[in-house]
Amino acid sequence: MTYSENKKVDLVVVGAGLAGMAAALFALESGLKTVLLGSTAGEMFFASGALDLLGIHPIEQQKRWEKPWVGISSLIEDCPEHPYARLGLENIRNGWNKFLDILRRAELGYRGWPERNIMLATCAGTFKITHQVPETMWPGVIGFKEKLATLIIGFEGMKDFSAVQMVNTLRDRWPGLRAQRLKFPYPLTGVERQNVFMAEALTSPEVLAKMAKAIISSLEREELVGVPAILGLRQSQAVTAELERQIGVPVFEIPTMPPSVPGLRLRDAIEQELLRLRAVLMQGGRAVAINQNGRKCLDVVVQSGQSQEAIGTRGIVLATGRFLGGGLVAGRNGIREALLDLPVYQPEKRKDWHLHSFLDPRGHPVNRAGLEVDDLLRPLGPDGRCACENLFVAGSLLAHQDWKRMKCGSGLAIATAYGAVQSFTNHC
Repeated sequence: MTYSENKKVDLVVVGAGLAGMAAALFALESGLKTVLLGSTAGEMFFASGALDLLGIHPIEQQKRWEKPWVGISSLIEDCPEHPYARLGLENIRNGWNKFLDILRRAELGYRGWPERNIMLATCAGTFKITHQVPETMWPGVIGFKEKLATLIIGFEGMKDFSAVQMVNTLRDRWPGLRAQRLKFPYPLTGVERQNVFMAEALTSPEVLAKMAKAIISSLEREELVGVPAILGLRQSQAVTAELERQIGVPVFEIPTMPPSVPGLRLRDAIEQELLRLRAVLMQGGRAVAINQNGRKCLDVVVQSGQSQEAIGTRGIVLATGRFLGGGLVAGRNGIREALLDLPVYQPEKRKDWHLHSFLDPRGHPVNRAGLEVDDLLRPLGPDGRCACENLFVAGSLLAHQDWKRMKCGSGLAIATAYGAVQSFTNHC
């Protein structure tokens, strides 16, 4: 297969989850001609919208870190194979801060304390430890901290959100909560998961005004109102501000079960910024092969429908995720990497993938499976050497990390995306 010169780019990013999109953003910010392959509609659908940095380490001790940067320093010292240790504290900070700057430019505000983590109340009545939250969730963080009298609003027909359950579960830790169930001010019949449709409906001034009127009639002496995270698919800060203006009380959004509207907002904001920076987005394209010459990648073969084309490139960032994203495939004989069949770090035998107890606090060994890399985030081949000089790995595909239990998923994605692009820029 051949390719023309106008299809030759600086960098191809394979995978369009948070790591892939962040890598494309960092590359474009550096002036690199960049192609992003993969659908951006996948994993972000499940994201809460909050950005974790590091919450727990070591996992087996369930040690929570109020100061995540101190926790990362401890992690780097304890676990030299963890991707954070490959990057170092300075690169992690630089990538994190640059990503937040990009979100601000995209008019998607995030709030947090620079050196401290946040305890974010969820719809299940639990608390999520995280580092940055959307602007629309921030009043809830302050409300819990100051134990403000708060009205939690739920809606009839919203099957995955119960204001009563949330209040009953949180009452001991957040006195002064009260639940109220309202009828949603727009008919949405026959739809089981209504989050996205409700968010779209609330962009209508008439629908929002009806909801405000219902909330006003429910208020007693509350200083704060919490609602499910459905205040507009886009321009959520403006929708929230208008609702606050009408009811005269600060409002905050509460993360819901998927589909996650804040996750979709984050995806859309990044996507718009990618387009503004002139990224080539091939959302219908799927990488099916990478052609190499020795230890150097030459091009990526992309399948679109029934046709294929090869995109010549100076470098590749592999951000295909783990099992959900399709970067790793589990079979009877082990776990393999889907695109290049690169060696996967994994337990020697399949029976050792999982511990006896499903909820074992140590986490299952399979959760740390992935690609091993050198200090430039280049994957290692069977001989233990760099498999390809211009191929870099970012995100959850990396080995020696359990991002779900360590509460570091966003930080891992963003920091390794930044590190991968820096390595490409400096060494290719």
